[in-house]
Amino acid sequence: MAVSRVPEQKAILLNDSKDLREYLKFVRAGQFIWNAFEHRISRHEWLKLNDDFTESEFQTSVTFGIPIVRLSRFKPDGNAVSLIDAKAARRFRAVPVMLDGDDCVIAMEHPDDKAALESLGFLCKPKVVPLLASAAEIRDAIAECYDRVEDSELLAQLGIDPNRTEADTTEEEERRYSNERPIVREVAALLADAAARRASDIHFRPGPEGTDILFRIDGELMPVRRLVSSLHRAVTARVKVLGRMNLAEHRKPQDGRSNFTLDDGRVIDLRISVLPSIYGESVVIRLLDTMESLWSIDQIGLEPADRQRLEDVMERSHGIFLTTGPTGCGKSTTLYAMLMEMRKQRVNILTIEDPVEFHIADIQQMQVNRPAGFTFASALRNFLRHDPDIIMVGEIRDRETASIAVESALTGHLVLSTLHTNTAATTVTRLLDLGVEPYLLRASLLAVMAQRLVRLTCERCKEPETVPAHVRAYFDLAEGEVFHKGRGCTHCDGLGIKFRKAVYELLVVSPKVQELIVAGAEAEKIQQVAVAEGMRPLTQAALAMARRGEISLMEAWRVRAE
Repeated sequence: MAVSRVPEQKAILLNDSKDLREYLKFVRAGQFIWNAFEHRISRHEWLKLNDDFTESEFQTSVTFGIPIVRLSRFKPDGNAVSLIDAKAARRFRAVPVMLDGDDCVIAMEHPDDKAALESLGFLCKPKVVPLLASAAEIRDAIAECYDRVEDSELLAQLGIDPNRTEADTTEEEERRYSNERPIVREVAALLADAAARRASDIHFRPGPEGTDILFRIDGELMPVRRLVSSLHRAVTARVKVLGRMNLAEHRKPQDGRSNFTLDDGRVIDLRISVLPSIYGESVVIRLLDTMESLWSIDQIGLEPADRQRLEDVMERSHGIFLTTGPTGCGKSTTLYAMLMEMRKQRVNILTIEDPVEFHIADIQQMQVNRPAGFTFASALRNFLRHDPDIIMVGEIRDRETASIAVESALTGHLVLSTLHTNTAATTVTRLLDLGVEPYLLRASLLAVMAQRLVRLTCERCKEPETVPAHVRAYFDLAEGEVFHKGRGCTHCDGLGIKFRKAVYELLVVSPKVQELIVAGAEAEKIQQVAVAEGMRPLTQAALAMARRGEISLMEAWRVRAE
């Protein structure tokens, strides 16, 4: 008996304007038959031809019947480009390619996004015919059609030669450019746009083709626009003026801080870092919105049993509580939430931070000042003479700080701090490695919370997820278990994720765990006892979120703790 073969799926591929006009002719005549169209390509052929596309994007083309366009081979029609402005093109990740009669052909990253198509249809007036283009080609096309036009206008307003190099710009010119209205307006618009899109950072990356500007949104770097190289020094000068930095210094790193007031009255704190690179100074601006970033205990998302355990810790009069994990995993956010809760008591709270990120009423906050000799360790020594009840140390990073923190806990103070370890159990071995005596650690350590920030799947573009076999095997999943990921839409800036949430494991130091805190302690044994006493491992907590559809399984795989 012959076995029938399922024909391989194919997508339409439009290589040039001739292909596009032929496609439009078929569609208008109402005779279009997908499988009969000449220019088709299989998934294997496309992935071999172009590394920019993913399997998911190819499947989108097949499922929704939207052709794939090789945008780099097209010269977008100026009349079509003028139908939507730069802001809309960047928001919808879309570039008009051709205006043909009553049709406006638009290349998009997410042509299956109905909301984006409706908005573009309203802006364009002619009927929108969507095409699918790769993210890289969309980015390059936006730079060509919109960024360079805006940059040319800026250069003309500033009187800067487009062919000018960085070496030709003097300090006096930089200072003048930094206060020119077009540059002030451009940087202010970037800051406002970043805040509106909930970006945590703005990156200015100089390169051979220009300066790429990216926003970090929910942990992902999102390209926004590209500046021509001749504008880089002017924009960088404006940022350095905001951060009160030395405009004449281009060879050494510089740090600064400032703030920015939004139209709604919110004040955004800015932390600015400048590093010299081979193509010019690289700049990163961190945006801190106290309205968005300060969480309460309720917002952290603790399980009821863990919430009770944490409250028990906060009610203790002495001991150490630690949050652990990599940089940017929300450790400080958890500690701030605890401080916000504990300040309701009639207690004296002192903090030493580097830097002080958020100013909280009724708490005495200090900032590290290394040139003056005011470090974590020296601050802790002085804190003990300042009648504290609760002490928060930004980070335990050396033996001296660890020892003084333990001493503070043993002399009747509740100490909160952070440490860089992957799991709660390895925190014990890390403190022992730093030189803390086992008997002192047994007497002082109350609990450890290891955590990560996971990216939540966008509810508006959620779709079934294709999971690699090795990931299923790692989590020991049933073959038929279905998980979901975000495809990407305008609601989530095309990322497929929207907002973040903490996933954690909370280890409470019980008498059984204390017995294991000895010289040469094994983290694995501590982990086993903690799990037996009710701790849910971080990896299992992430898997549970994936099963509930909150995150993708690949996100759980990304943050797994081994």
